[in-house]
Amino acid sequence: MEDDDYWNTSETKAKAFSFDDDVLSTQEILAIGQKSYPGQKEESIFSNVNITTVKSAAVPLNSLVSSKVLDLILLAQSGKDPSKETKLEPVETVAMTLKRLTLGRSCSLHVHRSMKSKTELLDGALAIGDGNAVLTVVLFLIQTLNKKLVYELLSSRPVALNHYIAFLQNEGKITELTDLLTMLGRSPEAAMYQFQHAVKTQGNNIDVLFRKLTNLLANHFNQPGVDQHQAKMVADYIKLLEWQKHINKPDLKYTSVIQWLAHNCSHHWHEGAGNAMSPLTLCQRHQITPLQYDWVVLNVHAKAGKWDIVESLFTKKDWFGRTTVSSNIPIESLVARLHELRGSTQLLATCVNRVASSDDRLRLAHIYKIHSVVIETLAKQKDRAALTNYKMTLSPQSEEYILADNTLRDNVSFTNNQLLFSLFFFFRVNDMSYSETTLCQPNIFSFKVTKLTGAARFFEKVITALQEEEKK
Repeated sequence: MEDDDYWNTSETKAKAFSFDDDVLSTQEILAIGQKSYPGQKEESIFSNVNITTVKSAAVPLNSLVSSKVLDLILLAQSGKDPSKETKLEPVETVAMTLKRLTLGRSCSLHVHRSMKSKTELLDGALAIGDGNAVLTVVLFLIQTLNKKLVYELLSSRPVALNHYIAFLQNEGKITELTDLLTMLGRSPEAAMYQFQHAVKTQGNNIDVLFRKLTNLLANHFNQPGVDQHQAKMVADYIKLLEWQKHINKPDLKYTSVIQWLAHNCSHHWHEGAGNAMSPLTLCQRHQITPLQYDWVVLNVHAKAGKWDIVESLFTKKDWFGRTTVSSNIPIESLVARLHELRGSTQLLATCVNRVASSDDRLRLAHIYKIHSVVIETLAKQKDRAALTNYKMTLSPQSEEYILADNTLRDNVSFTNNQLLFSLFFFFRVNDMSYSETTLCQPNIFSFKVTKLTGAARFFEKVITALQEEEKK
Protein backbone atom coordinates (compact mmCIF):
# COMPACT_ATOMS: atom_id res chain seq x y z
CA MET A 1 0.00 0.00 0.00
CA GLU A 2 1.31 3.42 -0.87
CA ASP A 3 2.11 5.81 1.97
CA ASP A 4 -0.56 8.32 1.03
CA ASP A 5 -3.19 5.61 0.77
CA TYR A 6 -2.18 4.27 4.14
CA TRP A 7 -2.68 7.59 5.93
CA ASN A 8 -6.03 8.06 4.26
CA THR A 9 -7.51 4.77 5.43
CA SER A 10 -10.19 5.00 8.08
CA GLU A 11 -8.51 2.46 10.29
CA THR A 12 -5.33 4.43 10.45
CA LYS A 13 -7.16 7.69 11.03
CA ALA A 14 -8.99 6.15 13.95
CA LYS A 15 -5.83 4.83 15.63
CA ALA A 16 -3.09 7.20 14.64
CA PHE A 17 -2.49 10.29 16.79
CA SER A 18 -3.79 13.59 15.64
CA PHE A 19 -1.64 16.69 15.64
CA ASP A 20 -4.61 18.59 16.93
CA ASP A 21 -4.78 16.55 20.13
CA ASP A 22 -2.95 17.87 23.16
CA VAL A 23 -2.78 14.59 25.09
CA LEU A 24 -2.44 10.97 23.85
CA SER A 25 -3.89 8.17 25.85
CA THR A 26 -1.96 5.02 26.67
CA GLN A 27 -4.14 2.94 24.34
CA GLU A 28 -3.44 5.27 21.43
CA ILE A 29 0.31 5.06 22.00
CA LEU A 30 0.14 1.27 22.14
CA ALA A 31 -2.06 1.11 19.03
CA ILE A 32 0.42 3.17 17.07
CA GLY A 33 3.30 1.08 18.29
CA GLN A 34 1.59 -2.22 17.43
CA LYS A 35 0.49 -1.19 13.94
CA SER A 36 2.61 -2.64 11.18
CA TYR A 37 3.83 -0.46 8.37
CA PRO A 38 4.71 -1.39 4.81
CA GLY A 39 8.10 -2.95 4.69
CA GLN A 40 8.08 -3.58 8.42
CA LYS A 41 8.16 -6.98 10.00
CA GLU A 42 5.00 -8.20 11.61
CA GLU A 43 6.63 -8.29 14.97
CA SER A 44 6.10 -5.19 16.92
CA ILE A 45 8.66 -3.73 19.15
CA PHE A 46 6.35 -4.63 22.00
CA SER A 47 5.52 -8.15 20.79
CA ASN A 48 8.24 -10.04 22.57
CA VAL A 49 8.27 -7.89 25.69
CA ASN A 50 5.68 -8.40 28.37
CA ILE A 51 4.56 -5.70 30.68
CA THR A 52 6.25 -7.19 33.71
CA THR A 53 9.63 -7.07 32.03
CA VAL A 54 9.15 -3.42 31.08
CA LYS A 55 8.24 -2.44 34.56
CA SER A 56 11.17 -4.22 36.07
CA ALA A 57 13.56 -2.56 33.63
CA ALA A 58 12.21 0.99 34.24
CA VAL A 59 14.55 3.62 35.74
CA PRO A 60 13.50 6.43 38.10
CA LEU A 61 11.95 9.31 36.21
CA ASN A 62 13.66 11.98 38.31
CA SER A 63 17.01 10.66 37.11
CA LEU A 64 16.04 11.57 33.55
CA VAL A 65 14.43 15.02 34.06
CA SER A 66 14.50 17.57 36.82
CA SER A 67 11.55 18.06 39.13
CA LYS A 68 10.93 21.54 37.71
CA VAL A 69 10.68 20.18 34.15
CA LEU A 70 8.50 17.34 35.38
CA ASP A 71 6.12 19.85 37.01
CA LEU A 72 5.88 21.72 33.75
CA ILE A 73 5.14 18.48 31.85
CA LEU A 74 2.42 17.52 34.29
CA LEU A 75 0.99 21.05 34.12
CA ALA A 76 0.92 20.79 30.32
CA GLN A 77 -0.72 17.36 30.52
CA SER A 78 -3.45 18.80 32.72
CA GLY A 79 -4.41 21.28 30.02
CA LYS A 80 -3.63 24.43 32.10
CA ASP A 81 -1.72 27.45 30.82
CA PRO A 82 1.68 27.61 32.60
CA SER A 83 1.95 31.38 31.96
CA LYS A 84 -1.24 32.01 33.93
CA GLU A 85 -0.32 29.85 36.84
CA THR A 86 0.46 31.98 39.93
CA LYS A 87 3.49 31.30 42.04
CA LEU A 88 3.22 30.87 45.76
CA GLU A 89 4.91 33.78 47.57
CA PRO A 90 6.19 33.74 51.13
CA VAL A 91 3.80 35.03 53.78
CA GLU A 92 4.15 38.81 54.35
CA THR A 93 5.19 39.48 57.93
CA VAL A 94 4.76 42.71 59.92
CA ALA A 95 8.50 43.33 59.82
CA MET A 96 8.60 42.94 56.03
CA THR A 97 5.67 45.34 55.58
CA LEU A 98 7.21 47.96 57.86
CA LYS A 99 10.51 47.69 56.00
CA ARG A 100 8.75 48.28 52.68
CA LEU A 101 6.86 51.24 54.14
CA THR A 102 9.95 52.95 55.50
CA LEU A 103 11.86 52.41 52.24
CA GLY A 104 8.99 53.83 50.21
CA ARG A 105 8.31 50.61 48.33
CA SER A 106 4.88 49.42 47.30
CA CYS A 107 3.25 46.95 49.65
CA SER A 108 -0.19 45.67 50.49
CA LEU A 109 -1.39 46.12 54.05
CA HIS A 110 -4.50 44.03 53.43
CA VAL A 111 -2.58 40.79 54.02
CA HIS A 112 -2.72 41.71 57.69
CA ARG A 113 -6.26 40.81 58.66
CA SER A 114 -6.11 40.00 62.34
CA MET A 115 -6.48 42.63 65.03
CA LYS A 116 -3.18 41.57 66.54
CA SER A 117 -1.33 42.00 63.24
CA LYS A 118 -2.83 45.46 62.69
CA THR A 119 -1.94 46.59 66.19
CA GLU A 120 1.62 45.36 65.71
CA LEU A 121 1.80 47.32 62.47
CA LEU A 122 0.82 50.54 64.26
CA ASP A 123 3.16 50.00 67.19
CA GLY A 124 6.00 49.07 64.85
CA ALA A 125 5.57 52.22 62.79
CA LEU A 126 5.54 54.31 65.99
CA ALA A 127 8.71 52.59 67.23
CA ILE A 128 10.48 53.37 63.95
CA GLY A 129 9.38 57.00 64.15
CA ASP A 130 8.47 57.37 60.48
CA GLY A 131 5.52 59.78 60.28
CA ASN A 132 4.51 58.67 56.78
CA ALA A 133 4.45 55.03 57.84
CA VAL A 134 2.41 55.90 60.94
CA LEU A 135 -0.16 57.84 58.91
CA THR A 136 -0.38 55.07 56.27
CA VAL A 137 -1.10 52.45 58.93
CA VAL A 138 -3.68 54.70 60.65
CA LEU A 139 -5.53 55.26 57.38
CA PHE A 140 -5.46 51.49 56.77
CA LEU A 141 -6.99 50.91 60.19
CA ILE A 142 -9.70 53.49 59.47
CA GLN A 143 -10.60 51.59 56.29
CA THR A 144 -10.66 48.11 57.78
CA LEU A 145 -11.84 48.56 61.37
CA ASN A 146 -14.73 50.11 63.19
CA LYS A 147 -14.04 53.82 63.82
CA LYS A 148 -14.77 53.53 67.51
CA LEU A 149 -12.18 50.77 67.82
CA VAL A 150 -9.62 52.83 65.89
CA TYR A 151 -10.27 55.86 68.11
CA GLU A 152 -9.66 53.70 71.19
CA LEU A 153 -6.33 52.59 69.72
CA LEU A 154 -5.34 56.17 68.91
CA SER A 155 -6.34 57.51 72.32
CA SER A 156 -3.55 55.46 73.92
CA ARG A 157 -1.04 56.46 71.23
CA PRO A 158 -0.78 60.30 71.23
CA VAL A 159 1.83 60.46 68.45
CA ALA A 160 -0.35 58.54 66.00
CA LEU A 161 -3.36 60.60 67.09
CA ASN A 162 -1.57 63.88 66.40
CA HIS A 163 -0.51 62.67 62.95
CA TYR A 164 -4.10 61.78 62.12
CA ILE A 165 -5.45 65.10 63.47
CA ALA A 166 -2.93 67.04 61.37
CA PHE A 167 -3.92 65.01 58.31
CA LEU A 168 -7.63 65.69 58.80
CA GLN A 169 -6.96 69.38 59.35
CA ASN A 170 -4.80 69.74 56.23
CA GLU A 171 -7.30 67.85 54.12
CA GLY A 172 -10.16 69.98 55.38
CA LYS A 173 -12.10 66.98 56.71
CA ILE A 174 -13.62 68.98 59.52
CA THR A 175 -16.54 66.60 60.11
CA GLU A 176 -14.28 63.59 60.74
CA LEU A 177 -11.99 65.74 62.87
CA THR A 178 -14.89 67.02 64.97
CA ASP A 179 -16.24 63.49 65.48
CA LEU A 180 -12.81 62.23 66.51
CA LEU A 181 -12.15 64.96 69.06
CA THR A 182 -15.68 64.82 70.42
CA MET A 183 -15.45 61.05 70.93
CA LEU A 184 -12.14 61.57 72.74
CA GLY A 185 -13.72 64.17 75.04
CA ARG A 186 -11.91 67.12 73.48
CA SER A 187 -14.89 69.21 72.44
CA PRO A 188 -13.18 72.61 73.04
CA GLU A 189 -10.47 71.69 70.52
CA ALA A 190 -13.11 70.56 68.05
CA ALA A 191 -14.82 73.94 68.39
CA MET A 192 -11.56 75.80 67.72
CA TYR A 193 -10.87 73.69 64.61
CA GLN A 194 -14.36 74.48 63.38
CA PHE A 195 -13.71 78.18 63.96
CA GLN A 196 -10.42 78.08 62.02
CA HIS A 197 -12.01 76.13 59.19
CA ALA A 198 -14.92 78.56 58.92
CA VAL A 199 -12.60 81.58 58.77
CA LYS A 200 -10.40 79.86 56.17
CA THR A 201 -13.18 78.69 53.86
CA GLN A 202 -15.70 81.53 54.20
CA GLY A 203 -13.27 84.43 54.26
CA ASN A 204 -14.61 85.95 51.03
CA ASN A 205 -18.14 86.40 52.31
CA ILE A 206 -18.57 88.39 55.52
CA ASP A 207 -22.31 87.70 55.78
CA VAL A 208 -21.92 83.90 55.58
CA LEU A 209 -18.92 83.95 57.92
CA PHE A 210 -20.82 86.12 60.39
CA ARG A 211 -23.76 83.67 60.48
CA LYS A 212 -21.56 80.60 60.81
CA LEU A 213 -19.50 82.03 63.62
CA THR A 214 -22.61 83.23 65.44
CA ASN A 215 -24.06 79.69 65.33
CA LEU A 216 -20.70 78.23 66.32
CA LEU A 217 -20.49 80.53 69.33
CA ALA A 218 -23.99 79.62 70.47
CA ASN A 219 -23.72 75.85 69.93
CA HIS A 220 -20.11 75.05 70.85
CA PHE A 221 -18.31 77.85 72.68
CA ASN A 222 -21.02 78.36 75.27
CA GLN A 223 -20.83 74.74 76.41
CA PRO A 224 -19.34 73.70 79.78
CA GLY A 225 -15.62 73.05 79.70
CA VAL A 226 -14.84 75.49 76.90
CA ASP A 227 -11.97 77.90 77.58
CA GLN A 228 -13.51 81.28 78.38
CA HIS A 229 -10.60 83.10 76.79
CA GLN A 230 -11.28 81.30 73.51
CA ALA A 231 -14.99 82.02 73.76
CA LYS A 232 -14.24 85.71 74.34
CA MET A 233 -11.89 85.75 71.38
CA VAL A 234 -14.58 84.35 69.06
CA ALA A 235 -17.13 86.81 70.43
CA ASP A 236 -14.74 89.72 69.85
CA TYR A 237 -14.06 88.54 66.31
CA ILE A 238 -17.80 88.39 65.59
CA LYS A 239 -18.12 91.92 66.95
CA LEU A 240 -15.28 93.04 64.66
CA LEU A 241 -17.02 91.47 61.64
CA GLU A 242 -20.19 93.29 62.53
CA TRP A 243 -18.28 96.58 62.79
CA GLN A 244 -16.53 95.94 59.46
CA LYS A 245 -19.90 95.35 57.80
CA HIS A 246 -21.08 98.70 59.15
CA ILE A 247 -17.93 100.62 58.08
CA ASN A 248 -17.81 98.92 54.67
CA LYS A 249 -14.19 99.46 53.68
CA PRO A 250 -13.25 96.77 51.13
CA ASP A 251 -9.51 97.42 51.43
CA LEU A 252 -9.62 96.58 55.16
CA LYS A 253 -11.75 93.44 55.01
CA TYR A 254 -10.75 90.61 57.35
CA THR A 255 -7.98 92.60 59.00
CA SER A 256 -7.31 92.37 62.73
CA VAL A 257 -8.46 94.97 65.21
CA ILE A 258 -4.83 96.09 65.70
CA GLN A 259 -4.53 96.73 61.96
CA TRP A 260 -7.75 98.72 62.09
CA LEU A 261 -6.31 100.74 64.97
CA ALA A 262 -3.16 101.48 62.98
CA HIS A 263 -5.29 102.63 60.04
CA ASN A 264 -7.40 104.89 62.26
CA CYS A 265 -4.32 106.37 63.95
CA SER A 266 -2.82 107.16 60.57
CA HIS A 267 -5.91 108.55 58.79
CA HIS A 268 -8.39 109.55 61.53
CA TRP A 269 -6.14 110.67 64.40
CA HIS A 270 -7.86 114.00 65.06
CA GLU A 271 -11.43 112.66 65.02
CA GLY A 272 -13.32 112.79 68.30
CA ALA A 273 -14.23 109.88 70.52
CA GLY A 274 -17.83 109.81 69.28
CA ASN A 275 -16.86 109.18 65.66
CA ALA A 276 -16.93 105.58 64.46
CA MET A 277 -13.44 105.81 62.93
CA SER A 278 -11.83 107.45 65.93
CA PRO A 279 -8.99 105.41 67.50
CA LEU A 280 -10.47 106.00 70.95
CA THR A 281 -13.87 104.68 69.84
CA LEU A 282 -12.24 101.56 68.42
CA CYS A 283 -10.34 101.00 71.66
CA GLN A 284 -13.49 101.30 73.75
CA ARG A 285 -15.56 99.03 71.49
CA HIS A 286 -13.01 96.22 71.21
CA GLN A 287 -11.30 96.42 74.61
CA ILE A 288 -7.87 97.30 73.27
CA THR A 289 -5.47 97.48 76.21
CA PRO A 290 -3.49 100.66 77.01
CA LEU A 291 -0.26 98.81 76.25
CA GLN A 292 -1.50 97.85 72.77
CA TYR A 293 -2.72 101.39 72.14
CA ASP A 294 0.60 102.98 73.15
CA TRP A 295 2.61 100.53 71.05
CA VAL A 296 0.52 101.09 67.90
CA VAL A 297 0.51 104.87 68.31
CA LEU A 298 4.30 104.91 68.84
CA ASN A 299 5.03 102.86 65.71
CA VAL A 300 2.51 104.58 63.44
CA HIS A 301 3.52 108.17 64.21
CA ALA A 302 7.25 107.51 64.57
CA LYS A 303 7.39 105.82 61.17
CA ALA A 304 5.49 108.77 59.70
CA GLY A 305 8.02 111.17 61.23
CA LYS A 306 5.44 112.83 63.50
CA TRP A 307 7.71 113.04 66.53
CA ASP A 308 5.78 115.94 67.97
CA ILE A 309 2.80 113.62 68.49
CA VAL A 310 5.05 110.96 70.00
CA GLU A 311 6.63 113.39 72.46
CA SER A 312 3.28 114.88 73.41
CA LEU A 313 1.92 111.41 74.20
CA PHE A 314 4.89 109.93 76.05
CA THR A 315 6.39 112.94 77.88
CA LYS A 316 4.74 115.21 80.43
CA LYS A 317 5.77 118.17 82.57
CA ASP A 318 5.52 117.82 86.32
CA TRP A 319 4.76 120.59 88.85
CA PHE A 320 8.41 121.64 88.95
CA GLY A 321 8.70 121.90 85.16
CA ARG A 322 10.73 118.72 84.81
CA THR A 323 10.05 116.44 81.84
CA THR A 324 8.91 112.95 82.79
CA VAL A 325 7.83 109.91 80.80
CA SER A 326 4.26 108.62 80.81
CA SER A 327 3.82 105.30 79.01
CA ASN A 328 2.34 101.85 79.54
CA ILE A 329 5.25 100.29 77.64
CA PRO A 330 8.04 98.93 79.86
CA ILE A 331 10.81 101.52 79.90
CA GLU A 332 13.54 99.27 78.47
CA SER A 333 11.26 98.15 75.62
CA LEU A 334 10.30 101.78 74.98
CA VAL A 335 13.94 102.91 74.82
CA ALA A 336 14.89 100.01 72.53
CA ARG A 337 12.02 100.77 70.14
CA LEU A 338 12.72 104.51 70.11
CA HIS A 339 16.33 103.75 69.24
CA GLU A 340 15.23 101.46 66.37
CA LEU A 341 12.89 104.18 65.08
CA ARG A 342 15.73 106.76 65.25
CA GLY A 343 14.25 108.84 68.01
CA SER A 344 16.07 111.97 69.16
CA THR A 345 18.85 111.70 71.74
CA GLN A 346 16.99 114.09 74.00
CA LEU A 347 13.89 111.87 73.99
CA LEU A 348 16.02 108.81 74.68
CA ALA A 349 17.77 110.60 77.55
CA THR A 350 14.43 111.60 79.03
CA CYS A 351 13.26 107.97 78.96
CA VAL A 352 16.50 106.53 80.35
CA ASN A 353 16.55 109.05 83.22
CA ARG A 354 13.24 107.57 84.35
CA VAL A 355 15.00 104.33 85.33
CA ALA A 356 15.22 104.24 89.11
CA SER A 357 18.36 102.13 89.51
CA SER A 358 21.54 104.03 88.76
CA ASP A 359 23.27 100.84 87.61
CA ASP A 360 20.48 100.04 85.14
CA ARG A 361 20.40 103.65 84.02
CA LEU A 362 24.15 103.61 83.40
CA ARG A 363 23.90 100.28 81.55
CA LEU A 364 21.18 101.54 79.18
CA ALA A 365 23.04 104.80 78.60
CA HIS A 366 26.16 102.87 77.61
CA ILE A 367 24.20 100.57 75.28
CA TYR A 368 22.48 103.37 73.37
CA LYS A 369 25.40 105.85 73.70
CA ILE A 370 23.47 108.52 75.59
CA HIS A 371 26.56 110.41 76.78
CA SER A 372 24.75 113.04 78.82
CA VAL A 373 23.11 110.39 80.98
CA VAL A 374 26.42 108.57 81.49
CA ILE A 375 28.18 111.79 82.56
CA GLU A 376 25.35 112.84 84.85
CA THR A 377 25.09 109.41 86.50
CA LEU A 378 28.85 109.15 87.11
CA ALA A 379 28.82 112.66 88.58
CA LYS A 380 26.04 111.70 90.97
CA GLN A 381 28.03 108.62 91.97
CA LYS A 382 31.09 110.86 92.52
CA ASP A 383 33.25 108.42 90.58
CA ARG A 384 35.98 110.73 89.27
CA ALA A 385 38.15 107.95 87.88
CA ALA A 386 35.30 106.40 85.86
CA LEU A 387 34.26 109.78 84.51
CA THR A 388 37.84 110.59 83.54
CA ASN A 389 38.17 107.30 81.69
CA TYR A 390 34.85 107.85 79.95
CA LYS A 391 35.94 111.34 78.84
CA MET A 392 38.93 109.78 77.10
CA THR A 393 36.60 107.67 74.92
CA LEU A 394 34.78 110.74 73.57
CA SER A 395 35.78 112.77 70.53
CA PRO A 396 37.90 115.75 71.58
CA GLN A 397 36.12 119.10 71.52
CA SER A 398 32.77 117.41 70.95
CA GLU A 399 29.74 118.52 72.92
CA GLU A 400 29.88 115.43 75.10
CA TYR A 401 33.64 115.83 75.71
CA ILE A 402 33.21 119.43 76.81
CA LEU A 403 30.33 118.44 79.10
CA ALA A 404 32.44 115.72 80.76
CA ASP A 405 35.41 118.09 81.14
CA ASN A 406 33.29 120.85 82.69
CA THR A 407 31.73 118.33 85.07
CA LEU A 408 35.19 117.25 86.21
CA ARG A 409 36.22 120.90 86.75
CA ASP A 410 33.19 121.72 88.87
CA ASN A 411 33.61 122.03 92.64
CA VAL A 412 32.30 118.52 93.24
CA SER A 413 34.11 116.28 95.68
CA PHE A 414 34.77 113.03 93.81
CA THR A 415 35.76 110.18 96.03
CA ASN A 416 36.70 106.61 95.61
CA ASN A 417 34.93 105.09 98.56
CA GLN A 418 36.48 101.66 98.22
CA LEU A 419 40.01 103.04 98.36
CA LEU A 420 39.26 105.20 101.39
CA PHE A 421 37.70 102.30 103.24
CA SER A 422 40.76 100.14 102.51
CA LEU A 423 43.14 102.82 103.78
CA PHE A 424 41.07 103.45 106.89
CA PHE A 425 40.90 99.73 107.67
CA PHE A 426 44.66 99.34 107.13
CA PHE A 427 45.53 102.16 109.52
CA ARG A 428 43.02 100.90 112.07
CA VAL A 429 44.45 97.36 112.08
CA ASN A 430 48.01 98.60 112.47
CA ASP A 431 47.02 100.83 115.41
CA MET A 432 48.01 104.06 113.70
CA SER A 433 46.94 107.32 115.21
CA TYR A 434 45.42 110.05 113.13
CA SER A 435 43.88 113.43 113.68
CA GLU A 436 40.18 113.14 114.48
CA THR A 437 39.50 116.76 113.52
CA THR A 438 40.84 116.42 110.01
CA LEU A 439 38.34 113.65 109.16
CA CYS A 440 35.51 116.11 109.69
CA GLN A 441 36.80 118.49 107.03
CA PRO A 442 35.14 118.50 103.57
CA ASN A 443 38.29 117.24 101.91
CA ILE A 444 38.70 113.80 103.34
CA PHE A 445 42.11 113.40 101.77
CA SER A 446 43.58 116.08 104.02
CA PHE A 447 43.89 114.04 107.23
CA LYS A 448 47.39 113.74 108.68
CA VAL A 449 48.94 110.49 109.65
CA THR A 450 51.05 111.08 112.74
CA LYS A 451 52.65 107.72 112.93
CA LEU A 452 53.85 105.80 109.92
CA THR A 453 55.58 102.48 110.19
CA GLY A 454 56.44 99.77 107.71
CA ALA A 455 54.14 99.51 104.71
CA ALA A 456 52.15 102.58 105.77
CA ARG A 457 54.70 104.76 103.97
CA PHE A 458 53.35 103.40 100.70
CA PHE A 459 49.90 104.75 101.51
CA GLU A 460 51.42 108.10 102.39
CA LYS A 461 52.54 108.44 98.81
CA VAL A 462 49.09 107.37 97.55
CA ILE A 463 47.34 109.96 99.70
CA THR A 464 49.77 112.67 98.64
CA ALA A 465 49.11 111.87 94.98
CA LEU A 466 45.37 112.02 95.52
CA GLN A 467 45.68 115.37 97.31
CA GLU A 468 47.69 116.83 94.43
CA GLU A 469 45.18 115.51 91.90
CA GLU A 470 42.32 117.15 93.73
CA LYS A 471 44.12 120.49 93.94
CA LYS A 472 44.19 120.59 90.16
